[in-house]
Amino acid sequence: MIKLGIIGLGHMGGYHASVTTQVPQAQLVAVADQNAANLEKVKQQGIIKSANFLDWIDAVDAVIIAVPTGAHYTVAKACLEKGKHVLVEKPLTKVSAEAEELFGIAAKHNVTLHVGHVERFNGAIQELKKIVNQPLLIECHRMGPFVPRVAGDSVVLDLMIHDVDLVLNLVNEAPSKITAHGTKVHSASCDVASVQLTFPSGCIASIVSSRASQIKKRTMAVHQPNAFLNLDFGTQELIIQRQASSSVQVGADQLSYRQEALIEHVFVYKDNPLKLQTMHFVQAIANNVPRRNPTQDMQALEIVFEIERQLGLRPTDTERYNQLQTRPVYQAAL
Repeated sequence: MIKLGIIGLGHMGGYHASVTTQVPQAQLVAVADQNAANLEKVKQQGIIKSANFLDWIDAVDAVIIAVPTGAHYTVAKACLEKGKHVLVEKPLTKVSAEAEELFGIAAKHNVTLHVGHVERFNGAIQELKKIVNQPLLIECHRMGPFVPRVAGDSVVLDLMIHDVDLVLNLVNEAPSKITAHGTKVHSASCDVASVQLTFPSGCIASIVSSRASQIKKRTMAVHQPNAFLNLDFGTQELIIQRQASSSVQVGADQLSYRQEALIEHVFVYKDNPLKLQTMHFVQAIANNVPRRNPTQDMQALEIVFEIERQLGLRPTDTERYNQLQTRPVYQAAL
């Protein structure tokens, strides 16, 4: 049985605490949060509760880190240096040098460092990956109302990073050109962003993210020569349209269009992606196969950092790294 601790019991940390009860081979033994009210949300008996995770770090095999992004580096580093397996919510860090250092520490101690790109475990995405073979155009829309708790990150780090990660996995190559536009609405950072990634193969990915919309929408559409694929992340539904044809009908007083296609609803095994992600993490530990994917995780991170630079939200990594040296110690940053 893998003994787990959760650091940070806010929005995502609370989800993690609930999900761990559904994961075989895992036992939640400790939680940490500086907010006493958050600690009281965990009702299971026998759970160690503390404001500081260092009080119980030696009692666990692995930790799930769900503190604000600015504290990811210091908290993850402390846990990795203790030889603990780590699952940390995305984005891994706000600075490339820090992310690279964390992967280096994980390799040194031969432990898992898994970044919480939970959409990778969405059943519809798993099926989509089996079908996509020659993407020409990928359209991603991820939007919803503004939530104050995420105001510390731009919409690029908060939402768009999911779709950047998925697009890279589908196209399987790095973009040759990145073009970004964005605007502020509710926060001092960017709340609406539209990005185009152009790939050497000719594929174009159009990614739109917004946290200033009145509807919640999470969709991806893939155009390829033999099919149009439409995915809804919320419902985990995947539809394929093939052999499309269209015609124009001219009437006495109107012009109308008619489109026909063969439509296939793909069977998708639907389960909670967060649970599946945690199971993946726990199984890697139980099977003694530490999982680290610095190539994919760093590529997605570098692309969203470049997007932020184009939007005027980010200094150079060197400047940012120097600024962070004066931050409070991690205990005060939880």
